[in-house]
Amino acid sequence: MYKNRCYMPFILYPPDMYDVPDAKADSQLIQSLDLDSDGTDFVMYLSIPYCRVCCKACPYFVDLLPMNNGKTQQLLDRYVDALVLDLKRHAATRRWGNARLRGVYIGGGTGSLLEISHLDKILSTLSRYFRLADDCEITLEGNAKDFDKEKAIFVANSIINRISLGAQSFQPEVLQIVGSPHKAQQTIDAIRMLQDAGIKHIQLDMMYNMPGHTLEHWEKDFKVLHELDIKHLTTYLYRVTPGTRQESLIKAGKVAPVADAESAIVKQMQTMIRQFAADSGMHNYMYEHYALPGYESKYNHWTMKECVDALGFGPGAYSFINQRRTGISKDVERYINAVTNGDNTFTTASIQLTPKLSKQRYMIFNLLYYRIDKAHYRQAWKTECYDDFKSIIDGLIRDNLMQDTETEFIVTEPGKSWLQNIMLEFFDDSMWENSQALKQQQSSWAMNNHMIDIGASKKEFWLARM
Repeated sequence: MYKNRCYMPFILYPPDMYDVPDAKADSQLIQSLDLDSDGTDFVMYLSIPYCRVCCKACPYFVDLLPMNNGKTQQLLDRYVDALVLDLKRHAATRRWGNARLRGVYIGGGTGSLLEISHLDKILSTLSRYFRLADDCEITLEGNAKDFDKEKAIFVANSIINRISLGAQSFQPEVLQIVGSPHKAQQTIDAIRMLQDAGIKHIQLDMMYNMPGHTLEHWEKDFKVLHELDIKHLTTYLYRVTPGTRQESLIKAGKVAPVADAESAIVKQMQTMIRQFAADSGMHNYMYEHYALPGYESKYNHWTMKECVDALGFGPGAYSFINQRRTGISKDVERYINAVTNGDNTFTTASIQLTPKLSKQRYMIFNLLYYRIDKAHYRQAWKTECYDDFKSIIDGLIRDNLMQDTETEFIVTEPGKSWLQNIMLEFFDDSMWENSQALKQQQSSWAMNNHMIDIGASKKEFWLARM
């Protein structure tokens, strides 16, 4: 086993991103993306970079909507107009216009803040300008507070076929402590409303080990989940990020500290998740993701398991194009101005991956599904997985973290509790102790910061065995 357990809210590879400093670098970046070549399958992320309130522990950038409804409408109108213009511009390239769109995720921020008119404009653009796969999964992420009967009916009759709600908890006192924008009953009402309108595929995001969060709270949450007939559940360990308001409140003694991630109460909460999933007929098909058969996330499948290109729109969005990660500035005005002026919106980029680094990325992402399909790897890379990663795989098997079968390498039950450390095994040696990326950390969205922090540390800290 490893000496230090790694907890990552997200996994991105390669971890480092660098600013695009001038016109020459901008031109070289666009050329490297090869937008004039035909694309194949891809997914799309649409960033809606606004929230009504900022949750106390949220480390991610957010623009708060003004209290004035008229100003909010003008702001969203202007942003959606820019988003649609950007969509049309990318659809005009061969890479995106001729490719098959497998999944769309409208997130943020808060995707559900959009009014019906905004959603209609975006969805019409997607349908008209892109080749949507027959089974294209289109997810609207957001908050229960944003749904009323009219919007629920619109969504049910649109090409949106999946809703993701950040419920966090059904206990009012817990929601108040973490600063959630919604009330517990609003989530229940919104789910019923969406189900009545015809939306059956609803994903709920729940958090555990929040300040003051007890086993009794968690047990009550599962009782509500049983009653709601949820098809997909994602559970996240609550994290208090340095510099957030929640950290300040905890330090001041105004909010109870969270339990240590290795504590008995956290382990018990995780056991309760597994028990709920088993009782509900859900399977843990992916790290932190549980679903009834047939309700697994297709967007995640294409992004992580198939490793297809990803095209991101809007402030803070990331893309993966032609074996290169790109990012867009978190500055909303900068994004809108770039789109309006016809300029490139990508402001940060990773190195372009070599075949070796691309294979590593494949392994890291597929491990989220707890297994590596040997035939799938062979089909993707024309080589054998074991031959490419022999020393790492041998070490994982020796320590009972991975099992070798005829068709797959499977993460063992003990290995599942160390999954993120196992994923770090496949980071290239060149990705460690990278202090250069730290200097540009604020230029991209905070979603990437934890990856840069890990890459700046020593490899031995995360991979040393006991």
